[in-house]
Amino acid sequence: MPTTLVAAVDRFFDDASLFPPAGLPMAQALAAHARVREGPYSRVVGPFLCPAARLAELDACVASGQPRPAEIGVIAYDARTNWSQIYATPGLVQVEAPQTARLPEAARRVRRYLEIGSHTGPGALDGALDMIAASGTRAKVRCGGLTRDDVPTCAWLAAVLVGCAQRELRLKATAGLHHAFRQSTDNGPQHGFVNLLAAAAAAHRAAPVETVTDILAAEEDQAPVLVAQVGRGRELLVSVGTCSIDEPVAELTERGLL
Repeated sequence: MPTTLVAAVDRFFDDASLFPPAGLPMAQALAAHARVREGPYSRVVGPFLCPAARLAELDACVASGQPRPAEIGVIAYDARTNWSQIYATPGLVQVEAPQTARLPEAARRVRRYLEIGSHTGPGALDGALDMIAASGTRAKVRCGGLTRDDVPTCAWLAAVLVGCAQRELRLKATAGLHHAFRQSTDNGPQHGFVNLLAAAAAAHRAAPVETVTDILAAEEDQAPVLVAQVGRGRELLVSVGTCSIDEPVAELTERGLL
Protein backbone atom coordinates (compact mmCIF):
# COMPACT_ATOMS: atom_id res chain seq x y z
CA MET A 1 0.00 0.00 0.00
CA PRO A 2 1.58 3.35 -1.03
CA THR A 3 2.16 5.98 1.62
CA THR A 4 3.11 8.65 -0.94
CA LEU A 5 2.26 9.37 -4.55
CA VAL A 6 5.83 9.99 -5.72
CA ALA A 7 5.78 7.19 -8.28
CA ALA A 8 2.17 7.81 -9.32
CA VAL A 9 2.78 11.44 -10.29
CA ASP A 10 6.10 11.01 -12.08
CA ARG A 11 5.93 13.38 -15.11
CA PHE A 12 2.17 13.55 -14.51
CA PHE A 13 1.42 17.29 -14.73
CA ASP A 14 1.41 18.88 -18.18
CA ASP A 15 2.17 22.61 -17.88
CA ALA A 16 -0.87 24.52 -19.18
CA SER A 17 0.04 27.88 -17.64
CA LEU A 18 -0.64 29.72 -20.92
CA PHE A 19 -4.29 28.71 -20.63
CA PRO A 20 -7.06 30.05 -18.32
CA PRO A 21 -7.47 30.56 -15.47
CA ALA A 22 -3.73 31.33 -15.15
CA GLY A 23 -3.27 32.73 -18.68
CA LEU A 24 0.34 33.76 -18.09
CA PRO A 25 2.18 35.86 -20.68
CA MET A 26 4.52 33.70 -22.79
CA ALA A 27 7.78 34.97 -21.27
CA GLN A 28 6.47 34.52 -17.72
CA ALA A 29 5.14 31.03 -18.48
CA LEU A 30 8.46 29.94 -20.00
CA ALA A 31 10.41 31.28 -17.01
CA ALA A 32 8.07 29.53 -14.56
CA HIS A 33 8.36 26.27 -16.48
CA ALA A 34 12.16 26.45 -16.39
CA ARG A 35 12.02 27.11 -12.64
CA VAL A 36 9.91 24.03 -11.84
CA ARG A 37 11.94 21.89 -14.27
CA GLU A 38 15.08 22.80 -12.33
CA GLY A 39 13.48 22.63 -8.86
CA PRO A 40 13.19 19.84 -6.29
CA TYR A 41 9.95 18.51 -7.79
CA SER A 42 11.06 18.48 -11.41
CA ARG A 43 10.16 14.81 -11.78
CA VAL A 44 6.41 15.58 -11.67
CA VAL A 45 6.58 18.02 -14.62
CA GLY A 46 5.45 17.01 -18.09
CA PRO A 47 5.64 19.00 -21.33
CA PHE A 48 5.00 22.72 -21.75
CA LEU A 49 1.68 23.13 -23.59
CA CYS A 50 1.40 25.80 -26.27
CA PRO A 51 -1.42 26.72 -28.66
CA ALA A 52 -0.40 26.22 -32.29
CA ALA A 53 -1.21 29.87 -32.96
CA ARG A 54 1.42 30.98 -30.40
CA LEU A 55 4.39 28.90 -31.54
CA ALA A 56 5.93 31.92 -33.29
CA GLU A 57 5.61 33.89 -30.05
CA LEU A 58 7.33 31.06 -28.18
CA ASP A 59 10.17 31.09 -30.73
CA ALA A 60 10.53 34.86 -30.38
CA CYS A 61 10.76 34.61 -26.58
CA VAL A 62 13.40 31.90 -26.88
CA ALA A 63 15.34 34.06 -29.34
CA SER A 64 15.26 36.90 -26.80
CA GLY A 65 16.81 34.73 -24.08
CA GLN A 66 14.03 32.67 -22.48
CA PRO A 67 14.85 28.94 -22.14
CA ARG A 68 13.18 26.62 -24.65
CA PRO A 69 11.25 23.85 -22.90
CA ALA A 70 12.84 20.45 -23.36
CA GLU A 71 9.40 18.97 -24.12
CA ILE A 72 6.55 20.75 -25.87
CA GLY A 73 2.94 19.79 -26.45
CA VAL A 74 0.98 21.70 -29.10
CA ILE A 75 -2.77 22.32 -28.82
CA ALA A 76 -4.29 22.72 -32.29
CA TYR A 77 -8.02 23.48 -32.58
CA ASP A 78 -7.96 25.37 -35.91
CA ALA A 79 -9.24 23.44 -38.92
CA ARG A 80 -6.50 25.08 -41.02
CA THR A 81 -3.71 23.68 -38.85
CA ASN A 82 -0.43 23.13 -40.69
CA TRP A 83 0.55 19.78 -39.19
CA SER A 84 3.86 19.49 -41.05
CA GLN A 85 4.90 22.80 -39.50
CA ILE A 86 3.77 21.71 -36.03
CA TYR A 87 5.59 18.38 -36.31
CA ALA A 88 8.78 20.31 -37.08
CA THR A 89 8.61 22.05 -33.66
CA PRO A 90 11.84 21.43 -31.71
CA GLY A 91 11.15 19.35 -28.60
CA LEU A 92 7.66 18.29 -29.71
CA VAL A 93 6.42 15.25 -27.77
CA GLN A 94 2.63 15.47 -28.12
CA VAL A 95 -0.21 17.14 -30.02
CA GLU A 96 -3.83 17.61 -29.00
CA ALA A 97 -6.83 18.33 -31.21
CA PRO A 98 -10.63 17.99 -31.23
CA GLN A 99 -12.19 14.64 -31.93
CA THR A 100 -13.13 15.71 -35.45
CA ALA A 101 -9.52 16.46 -36.46
CA ARG A 102 -7.53 14.19 -38.73
CA LEU A 103 -4.18 13.86 -37.01
CA PRO A 104 -1.42 12.66 -39.35
CA GLU A 105 1.29 10.44 -37.98
CA ALA A 106 4.62 12.08 -37.28
CA ALA A 107 7.96 10.98 -38.69
CA ARG A 108 9.20 10.71 -35.10
CA ARG A 109 7.34 9.46 -32.08
CA VAL A 110 4.74 12.02 -31.01
CA ARG A 111 1.81 11.28 -28.70
CA ARG A 112 -1.47 12.23 -30.40
CA TYR A 113 -4.64 13.05 -28.44
CA LEU A 114 -8.20 13.62 -29.65
CA GLU A 115 -10.60 15.37 -27.27
CA ILE A 116 -14.03 13.95 -26.55
CA GLY A 117 -16.70 16.58 -25.87
CA SER A 118 -17.92 16.46 -22.27
CA HIS A 119 -21.57 16.46 -23.40
CA THR A 120 -21.16 13.43 -25.64
CA GLY A 121 -24.08 11.09 -24.89
CA PRO A 122 -23.71 7.38 -24.00
CA GLY A 123 -24.27 6.04 -27.51
CA ALA A 124 -22.12 8.69 -29.11
CA LEU A 125 -19.41 8.11 -26.50
CA ASP A 126 -18.93 4.51 -27.58
CA GLY A 127 -18.69 5.65 -31.19
CA ALA A 128 -16.17 8.35 -30.31
CA LEU A 129 -13.97 5.92 -28.41
CA ASP A 130 -14.19 3.39 -31.25
CA MET A 131 -13.10 6.06 -33.72
CA ILE A 132 -10.17 7.15 -31.56
CA ALA A 133 -9.06 3.55 -31.07
CA ALA A 134 -9.26 2.91 -34.82
CA SER A 135 -7.18 6.03 -35.56
CA GLY A 136 -4.30 4.87 -33.36
CA THR A 137 -4.46 8.01 -31.23
CA ARG A 138 -5.23 8.60 -27.54
CA ALA A 139 -8.25 10.14 -25.82
CA LYS A 140 -8.52 13.45 -23.99
CA VAL A 141 -11.28 14.72 -21.71
CA ARG A 142 -12.04 17.96 -19.88
CA CYS A 143 -12.99 17.72 -16.22
CA GLY A 144 -14.08 21.33 -15.73
CA GLY A 145 -14.54 24.73 -17.29
CA LEU A 146 -16.00 28.18 -16.76
CA THR A 147 -19.49 27.05 -15.73
CA ARG A 148 -21.08 24.22 -13.75
CA ASP A 149 -22.31 22.70 -16.98
CA ASP A 150 -18.67 22.30 -18.05
CA VAL A 151 -18.02 19.85 -15.19
CA PRO A 152 -18.84 16.32 -16.37
CA THR A 153 -20.63 13.98 -13.99
CA CYS A 154 -18.80 11.21 -12.18
CA ALA A 155 -20.87 8.68 -14.12
CA TRP A 156 -19.83 10.17 -17.46
CA LEU A 157 -16.15 10.23 -16.53
CA ALA A 158 -16.43 6.67 -15.27
CA ALA A 159 -17.91 5.59 -18.61
CA VAL A 160 -14.96 7.22 -20.39
CA LEU A 161 -12.42 5.49 -18.16
CA VAL A 162 -14.06 2.08 -18.49
CA GLY A 163 -14.50 2.54 -22.24
CA CYS A 164 -10.83 3.47 -22.65
CA ALA A 165 -9.74 0.49 -20.56
CA GLN A 166 -11.86 -1.89 -22.63
CA ARG A 167 -10.28 -0.56 -25.83
CA GLU A 168 -6.76 -0.33 -24.35
CA LEU A 169 -6.77 3.41 -25.01
CA ARG A 170 -4.48 5.77 -23.10
CA LEU A 171 -6.10 8.93 -21.75
CA LYS A 172 -5.21 12.41 -20.54
CA ALA A 173 -7.45 14.81 -18.62
CA THR A 174 -7.39 18.56 -18.31
CA ALA A 175 -9.33 21.54 -16.92
CA GLY A 176 -10.83 21.83 -13.46
CA LEU A 177 -8.36 19.52 -11.74
CA HIS A 178 -7.15 22.06 -9.21
CA HIS A 179 -7.23 19.75 -6.19
CA ALA A 180 -5.98 16.29 -5.35
CA PHE A 181 -9.39 15.16 -4.07
CA ARG A 182 -12.95 15.91 -5.11
CA GLN A 183 -14.36 19.09 -3.59
CA SER A 184 -17.88 20.42 -3.12
CA THR A 185 -17.77 24.20 -3.53
CA ASP A 186 -20.25 27.08 -3.81
CA ASN A 187 -19.61 26.99 -7.55
CA GLY A 188 -20.37 23.30 -7.80
CA PRO A 189 -18.26 20.13 -7.61
CA GLN A 190 -14.63 19.92 -8.66
CA HIS A 191 -13.02 16.63 -9.61
CA GLY A 192 -9.79 15.53 -7.91
CA PHE A 193 -6.78 14.22 -9.80
CA VAL A 194 -6.11 11.54 -7.16
CA ASN A 195 -9.72 10.40 -7.50
CA LEU A 196 -9.12 10.22 -11.24
CA LEU A 197 -5.96 8.14 -10.77
CA ALA A 198 -7.71 5.74 -8.39
CA ALA A 199 -10.68 5.48 -10.75
CA ALA A 200 -8.34 4.81 -13.68
CA ALA A 201 -6.71 2.01 -11.68
CA ALA A 202 -10.12 0.48 -11.00
CA ALA A 203 -11.11 0.73 -14.67
CA HIS A 204 -7.78 -0.83 -15.67
CA ARG A 205 -8.56 -3.89 -13.53
CA ALA A 206 -11.99 -4.18 -15.20
CA ALA A 207 -14.12 -2.73 -12.39
CA PRO A 208 -17.70 -1.87 -13.45
CA VAL A 209 -18.80 1.68 -14.21
CA GLU A 210 -20.69 1.88 -10.89
CA THR A 211 -17.52 1.16 -8.87
CA VAL A 212 -15.48 3.67 -10.87
CA THR A 213 -18.24 6.26 -10.39
CA ASP A 214 -18.14 5.80 -6.61
CA ILE A 215 -14.36 6.36 -6.56
CA LEU A 216 -14.70 9.57 -8.56
CA ALA A 217 -17.44 10.78 -6.19
CA ALA A 218 -15.45 10.15 -2.97
CA GLU A 219 -14.46 13.39 -1.23
CA GLU A 220 -11.29 14.28 0.65
CA ASP A 221 -12.36 12.58 3.89
CA GLN A 222 -11.64 9.36 1.96
CA ALA A 223 -8.13 10.49 1.02
CA PRO A 224 -6.23 7.52 2.58
CA VAL A 225 -8.49 5.03 0.80
CA LEU A 226 -8.07 6.81 -2.53
CA VAL A 227 -4.28 6.99 -2.20
CA ALA A 228 -4.20 3.26 -1.50
CA GLN A 229 -6.19 2.62 -4.69
CA VAL A 230 -4.06 4.49 -7.25
CA GLY A 231 -2.24 1.26 -8.15
CA ARG A 232 -1.71 0.99 -11.90
CA GLY A 233 -3.80 4.02 -12.75
CA ARG A 234 -1.03 5.54 -14.84
CA GLU A 235 -1.29 2.65 -17.30
CA LEU A 236 -4.59 4.19 -18.33
CA LEU A 237 -4.41 7.85 -17.25
CA VAL A 238 -1.19 9.23 -18.72
CA SER A 239 -1.27 12.82 -17.50
CA VAL A 240 -3.37 15.80 -16.45
CA GLY A 241 -3.06 19.36 -17.64
CA THR A 242 -2.77 22.08 -15.00
CA CYS A 243 -2.35 25.83 -15.29
CA SER A 244 -0.14 25.79 -12.19
CA ILE A 245 2.39 23.08 -11.37
CA ASP A 246 2.94 24.75 -7.99
CA GLU A 247 -0.63 24.13 -6.78
CA PRO A 248 -0.75 20.33 -6.97
CA VAL A 249 2.84 20.10 -5.71
CA ALA A 250 1.98 22.27 -2.69
CA GLU A 251 -1.18 20.31 -1.90
CA LEU A 252 0.53 16.92 -2.15
CA THR A 253 3.51 18.15 -0.13
CA GLU A 254 1.30 19.54 2.64
CA ARG A 255 -0.40 16.15 2.92
CA GLY A 256 2.90 14.27 3.03
CA LEU A 257 2.14 12.59 -0.29
CA LEU A 258 5.13 13.92 -2.21
